[in-house]
Amino acid sequence: MASPITIIKNNVLLFKATNIQEAARFLAEHLNTTKNKCYDPIERGYVYNIPFFVEEDEYRFVAPDEIVANRRKELEEREHKNARRIWLVPANPNEYDIESAFPRYDTLDWKRSYNYENGDILYIYVSGNIKKVRYKVEVVEGLVRTNDVKYNKKFWMDEQKFEQSKEWGRTRIRLVDEVDTPELSLAHLREHGLKGNIQGSMKLTTGILLDYIMSFFERDLTNGYYPDEVPETLEEGKRKSVMVNVYERNPFARKQCIDHYGIQCQVCNMDFEKTYGEVGKDFIHVHHIKPLHEIKQGYIVDPIKDLIPVCPNCHSMLHRKENGVYLSIEQLRKRILMY
Repeated sequence: MASPITIIKNNVLLFKATNIQEAARFLAEHLNTTKNKCYDPIERGYVYNIPFFVEEDEYRFVAPDEIVANRRKELEEREHKNARRIWLVPANPNEYDIESAFPRYDTLDWKRSYNYENGDILYIYVSGNIKKVRYKVEVVEGLVRTNDVKYNKKFWMDEQKFEQSKEWGRTRIRLVDEVDTPELSLAHLREHGLKGNIQGSMKLTTGILLDYIMSFFERDLTNGYYPDEVPETLEEGKRKSVMVNVYERNPFARKQCIDHYGIQCQVCNMDFEKTYGEVGKDFIHVHHIKPLHEIKQGYIVDPIKDLIPVCPNCHSMLHRKENGVYLSIEQLRKRILMY
């Protein structure tokens, strides 16, 4: 069956291929390399939406959803080398305060215990007094260049451990979801296939333990809900936009905010699922109440006091100024009632 694949370079359409062979042939000629070296990045790219980097250039490969789903199923059932790998990884809270770090950053540069690759999934088991699987993360950069590593020193509990960590290779991860349930405690993991303790990264293959852990992480909290920009208006046919900050895109902070306020817009009461049905389920933007220029270095967001769920329209209006001043949530609510 033919699998049409679109090749995109730095967000610009480069080529539309009718199948992976044609895509590999084009990419090989474009990069002046062999065709065989192109198959794997193309397949992992379109199946798992994993970018392929050549120096400073980013290549993405896109295929129809049905083809993607079928190929993903084939790869994972066969445990193919291009299938996304899943790992169970320990984290010691007495060395690094991971619970405080996730709300502060979009990504963390984690110890590269194994040759993690872009698209791999890591389930993080927090040891110490917690002893539970708490986080699901995705590898967004398998090996981070030394000059690009972000050490996040403030979250290290032990100065000596922090200095030692500078010798590690690093993998960049993004938080996908977090849960806190006793069902993912060490005792329950052992009842569902775990042997021994979790002292180092272990690869999870098909089986009871993998299925058990995965069953508690149902959603990708970042999927489609974290725009880098919010459309503001159209001006002479051009798109104008405003940037949203790191806290508005952070899945950890977003989840806590929505758990408190609910999924509807706190300005106009828009509920996307009630309006659009299943396609609108769980969709909402999160607005950071404090203006960017007031945020100082080292600031830690409070998901309840600092963030609030809003629809994209109200979000855009909250980023606009009137007489040089941003409208507050309450002012925008009154404005809606007026008109």
